[in-house]
Amino acid sequence: MSEHFPHLFSPFQLGSLTLPNRVVMAPMSTNMGGLDGSVTPELVAFYRARATGGTGMIIVEFCCVHRPTGRSEHRQLSLENSSQVDGHKTLVDAIASAGAVPCLQLQHGGPGVKRELVQDGVAVGPCDIASRRDPDKLTARALSHDEIEHLIECFGKTAELGVEAGYQAFELHGAHGYLLTTFLTPYFNQRDDAWGGDEQRRLAFPTRVIQRVKAAIGDRPLIYRLSADEFTAQGLNIDDMARIAPQLAAAGLDAIHVSIGLGATSFDKIIEPMSMPEGWRLPYARRIRAATHIPVISVGQIRWPATAEKAIADGDTDLIALGRPLLADPAWAAKARRGDTDRIRPCTSCNYCITMSAGEHGKIGCAENPFTGRELMPIPDAGALRGSKAVVVGGGPGGMAAALMLDQAGFNTTLIEARDSLGGGLVASAAPPFKEKLQWYQDYLQRTLGNSTVNVTLGTNATIERLCADEPRVVILAHGGRAIPLPIAGIDSDRVVDAYEILMGSNIRFPDPEPNLPVMIYGGGETGCETAEYLAERGYQVILVSRSPAKKLARSAEAIYRMVLLERLNHNPAIRIIDNSAIDSIDDNGLVTLRGNDGQQSMEVLRLLIAQGRRPDPQLAGELMAAGIPHLTIGDARQGGRIGDAVHNAYSAVVTLCASGRIATLELAC
Repeated sequence: MSEHFPHLFSPFQLGSLTLPNRVVMAPMSTNMGGLDGSVTPELVAFYRARATGGTGMIIVEFCCVHRPTGRSEHRQLSLENSSQVDGHKTLVDAIASAGAVPCLQLQHGGPGVKRELVQDGVAVGPCDIASRRDPDKLTARALSHDEIEHLIECFGKTAELGVEAGYQAFELHGAHGYLLTTFLTPYFNQRDDAWGGDEQRRLAFPTRVIQRVKAAIGDRPLIYRLSADEFTAQGLNIDDMARIAPQLAAAGLDAIHVSIGLGATSFDKIIEPMSMPEGWRLPYARRIRAATHIPVISVGQIRWPATAEKAIADGDTDLIALGRPLLADPAWAAKARRGDTDRIRPCTSCNYCITMSAGEHGKIGCAENPFTGRELMPIPDAGALRGSKAVVVGGGPGGMAAALMLDQAGFNTTLIEARDSLGGGLVASAAPPFKEKLQWYQDYLQRTLGNSTVNVTLGTNATIERLCADEPRVVILAHGGRAIPLPIAGIDSDRVVDAYEILMGSNIRFPDPEPNLPVMIYGGGETGCETAEYLAERGYQVILVSRSPAKKLARSAEAIYRMVLLERLNHNPAIRIIDNSAIDSIDDNGLVTLRGNDGQQSMEVLRLLIAQGRRPDPQLAGELMAAGIPHLTIGDARQGGRIGDAVHNAYSAVVTLCASGRIATLELAC
């Protein structure tokens, strides 16, 4: 038990099993299995790192019980025959030997499969689902009675093989729109037979699966993951689930894993954007716990040990599942147990991990932790270059990450930032409403730099003269981009301001709001949209002008965040959107001339903010090349992108640099 978070780090009895603490790793698709569903060395290393980091129980990602009809990812795990058992044994041993309890999640994708991966390109489920594009085609077909019985047996068979592999607990994935969910919810199940028609018949399939799996695993704990509220018209809400969950529990469950949402209709509730507040799901867990009188696991938007500790102490939940936080910091639990919460690399819910894992060739990753998914790679080491001078230009996320990794690798590292404070693009990214979680990451990087031996120099321009005088072995350029110049008459007027500088909090004289005089923002990308929200929150009337159609606003933003951002923009009475329009001119009195599909119009504005993007400035790189100083360029100084792109660029740059200092042997020993 920890003196810092005594509830979180107390043992817990889950059925016949004693968990060492209340921290659970939530199951997450990694796309790191083999194309044949096998366990890979990379996957074993990924889970070993989280077990070594102090997690009490690890729920291994969804394991498909019937590949021909149920695959949800290209590299999804499966366990359908004895030839796959040894791989799972290796994974189980890696988790258990590191002190965590290995648990396996069993799943069939149902209508949530990737259709190109299943038989005939058509999913299966309780009912036929017609294609929206072509109503004569089915995207999912109804399972027959015999097929349902066969799939019940598939769940049981995979559970039996899981027991053989050594898993100590099992979970059924009955949430988010996979097969078990679709039989339970009236949104999908409109059958009128033994498997649907009313609530009791909709319960038949999940109940039978619970009973079959429980018979297969004996006294090992069985957990059921459900969506406590589907946030869907004609779906199930929390009142329904408070009534249904006890019936599922009575079929043979030892715990319920309380999730949220339905993939087809409320994906932003399953994988929330950063705008959702810390701990918002806890009331749902509390309601299910009170209804069932069995242990519950709460998951989603719990980022800090104090939140987890309070949730357990208050009776909201028994166990805390962490998904994305363990991508950001595998040692979350160990650091929390020691009370080193300042050293936890925080998950900001930026969802870069979702972007990285998408598609046939994607795999799990993290914006802040480039080592996630690369656990078999060695930590960069300077080797023969140890003690050499390295200079990083730019104190944004990529620059700070590069400086820390160079320092760890053994370089004598200096970080030079032109502004008076660190943060760079992180400052601008964290400024808009609902993005304050990014400040967590900025604070973490600054604290970590403070505990390193990196020499940080602020308020200094990294000129070529300064860099030549330092005689560095290498320079990493992470100084971001510059505003793209625009051919607008009057662009040099005092009425024109760079939107990026507003979000950066630069010392710019900006007038107070005037009710009849709006601020105009030119640019419908992510920066323009966020600046509109930022100013509207401060009392300004805003006109957002985009050269593209309104449906393409913020088109480069992360998809889940973009969904909720556009919803807010379209319902904000202080923001007016003018699309398919370009600005021709602005005069010194603030009169802007717009040209759009309906012709030309003029309007007076308080200020015109330019948000037309930024591009790399190649000048310093050219000067370094001319001076013969080795350099690498990362982040927006290389190409505009997201915070994770800059951090991953930094990792790649340091790995490349360290490789050049590695002392190779003449030949292999064998």
